[in-house]
Amino acid sequence: MSARGFLLLRRGGLLWGVANSDVEGLALRGGGFFVALSGSTLVADEILGVVEGLVVRRLAPSLRRFWPVAAAGMAVHGDEPLVVVDPERPPRVLRLEQGDA
Repeated sequence: MSARGFLLLRRGGLLWGVANSDVEGLALRGGGFFVALSGSTLVADEILGVVEGLVVRRLAPSLRRFWPVAAAGMAVHGDEPLVVVDPERPPRVLRLEQGDA
């Protein structure tokens, strides 16, 4: 996998991006997708592909105050907003919890 660009995935109806340089592996098991990062594993309902030209913006202080999830930034792909995952603090909705298949 190229270290450039972002892996786009969908979970719970939301679009998420993970920097390719943070992705260590991908797997499909039991109808779900698993994305291995250095310190955790993410779960996705769908993998949309890799995008290289994504323009990532930092979260504005006013948004960070109300956004409960750590994020590396936000972007727009097509006409859909997405959150770029902070690999050190992935959101709970994406984390593989013990006992998840």
